[in-house]
Amino acid sequence: MESSGIATVSTGVIHSDGVTTAEPVNYSSSPSPKTRAAEDNKYDELQAQSKKDSSTVEFALPASRRASRKSMTGRQEPSRSVAEGEPYRGMGKEELLRFSNRPFWRNLRYICMSVVLTGWLALLITVVAIVLTYPQCREAQPKDWWQKTVIYRVYVPSFLDSNCDGIGDLKGVRSKLDYLQDLGVNTIALSPIYPLGSANINSDSIKLSDTHIVNHTDIDPIYGDLEDFEKLVNRTHELGMHITLDFIPNHTSDDHPWFKASSEGGRDTKKNWYRSYYVWANGADANQIQAPNNWQSIYDCSAWERDTDNMFYLHRFNTSQPDLNLRSEKVRDELKTILKFWLDLGVDGFYIRDSNFLFEDYDLRNDELLLDNLTQVHCPDGHQYPYKAYDHIHTQGLSENFDLLAHWRAYLDDYGAETNQYKILLADVDGSYENVMDYYGLFNRDGVDFPLNKFSLDLDKNSDGRGIAKMVESYMANMPSNRWPNWMSGDDRSQRLADRLGNDLAKPYLMLIMLLPGTPYFYYGDEIGLRANNPSTDSVTEVSDQREKSMRGPMQWTNQSHAGFSDRFCPDAWMPLNENYTHGINVDAEKNDPASLWNLFRNLTRLRQGKPSFEYGDYITLVHDDEVFSFVREFDGEKGYLVALNFASKSATKQLHGLHETVPGSAKVEIVAGTKTNHRRGSSAGLSPVKLKPYEGIVVSWDYKAKEL
Repeated sequence: MESSGIATVSTGVIHSDGVTTAEPVNYSSSPSPKTRAAEDNKYDELQAQSKKDSSTVEFALPASRRASRKSMTGRQEPSRSVAEGEPYRGMGKEELLRFSNRPFWRNLRYICMSVVLTGWLALLITVVAIVLTYPQCREAQPKDWWQKTVIYRVYVPSFLDSNCDGIGDLKGVRSKLDYLQDLGVNTIALSPIYPLGSANINSDSIKLSDTHIVNHTDIDPIYGDLEDFEKLVNRTHELGMHITLDFIPNHTSDDHPWFKASSEGGRDTKKNWYRSYYVWANGADANQIQAPNNWQSIYDCSAWERDTDNMFYLHRFNTSQPDLNLRSEKVRDELKTILKFWLDLGVDGFYIRDSNFLFEDYDLRNDELLLDNLTQVHCPDGHQYPYKAYDHIHTQGLSENFDLLAHWRAYLDDYGAETNQYKILLADVDGSYENVMDYYGLFNRDGVDFPLNKFSLDLDKNSDGRGIAKMVESYMANMPSNRWPNWMSGDDRSQRLADRLGNDLAKPYLMLIMLLPGTPYFYYGDEIGLRANNPSTDSVTEVSDQREKSMRGPMQWTNQSHAGFSDRFCPDAWMPLNENYTHGINVDAEKNDPASLWNLFRNLTRLRQGKPSFEYGDYITLVHDDEVFSFVREFDGEKGYLVALNFASKSATKQLHGLHETVPGSAKVEIVAGTKTNHRRGSSAGLSPVKLKPYEGIVVSWDYKAKEL
């Protein structure tokens, strides 16, 4: 049938039995308003009828709401009914837009969009909240080499004799570098090796003080020469280790060419600039006999010595060690040249000796006498009060010290930046915590990397857990923020570790200073419990510049002749040996004893090496009482460790589980030490509570567990 131009719309009824009937309804292509109204009424009646009759569903679309379609030939095609099986295309674009702009549909869209946006915003807020509140692994703060290292102080003349003269030397040190590396040592700190007293090789410089220096840029012939030193440095670096030297800027020997020129070249500094290299002053009386003031040498008696021209030079140490004038620009330039000389040879840093004595009061004011009830000492110019009777406010710890240290720190930083290798700076300071901490830096300027912690050398056989805690907490509390602590076992001017603490306390103390935050600093022989060679004659409290001190005895390597310090056909060592080397106190014997101090030392260096929890992890204190000192080391995402040390002579039982959120009820034993122990390495130790034998120490570990929200 051809189209007559009249639009056709089918109305259909779907019955409950599924049969659909269709009735065509024709409308003119241009319906009149009356016709459109009739169509709308017809549509509404059909919708109403469908609601009344629940058994049928009917629908109808008026022709005005359904555009007629055109065939492919361009002719207008009639609409097809649903009964014919054709799909229903819905409203056209114009009608859809007209309906969609009605208030109901517009408001519905706004509501839907609001719901979607609100949900999206809520989701975003939830995600951000989870990210911010959920426990996360912190970014690690890697430490520099000097913060991760184990420093090992070598007293060169007592370490190993390589040339059979009875005196240790640089070749001897180099021959033991593999031993030190296996032990876990990363840095060797050499004692002074400069020419002493006289540059003459025949002089007996071994009898002189270590700081009786005549040349700061050479090696004393008894230790070798510069070539030996360079080989030592190169081999040290090949093994991935570091090496430091002592730097003595406070004084020289009176045999030093500088002092000879200063003393003999006349008083006029314009003609003799070496005169300004040292501190000279006129006498306090008209006859130039009385010392300029009451300053005392640390060895007691006046710190002033009258020279042949009736002027006094300052020496706060021995009379043969005149103080340098560090206010002189020329002297500071000379010292910087010395630093550069050794840096160019590959030295990794310096230990500044006697750092507290660098400057003295410019106006030479008297120190205050505090203890006038002390017995006076006999001196060449009469009886005087001893050194400890005075408050040395004008001769120690002057603010100019910190300025000079800051200059040296900056110089080493500049040098290190050029060579891409950080250079360490240590200081030797005595005094109160407040005074020592100043050497980290003042006035927003860097000082030394750390002053050596000599407070740790005050502990003795009577120290208990509370005494240990006081030392540790005092240092940590007084240390400036963002600075690095250190812990000492001994040095060449203090009592030996085994003599000071005894065999029982030495092991837990070794565990303590190895595993606390900071750099451990050991004295040669402490790894085997080396004792003073003649403790009955040693007086560590007596101040003396004598080199032959009992804590400087030869290292004991074997139970053979000379304890392996030198060949059996060589002469005796420059100092007597402690005869206990024949009774197991030597390296060879302790290597073969799993319970020895040597094996404990080695196990501890291996435990701390490369472990983030020890390298830069948190330090959390647990039980600190008269018996036990305990703490946790941990870092996010890494294995956690608990260290529990019993410093008492009786057994101790302590509840550790629950004192910190990550401490489990039991954990794996990594290290155990003590004469008698309750635990075995590799086993599980209960921490609720933990039971420790007298002087027993344990280190336990557990795997990291992420915190739950």
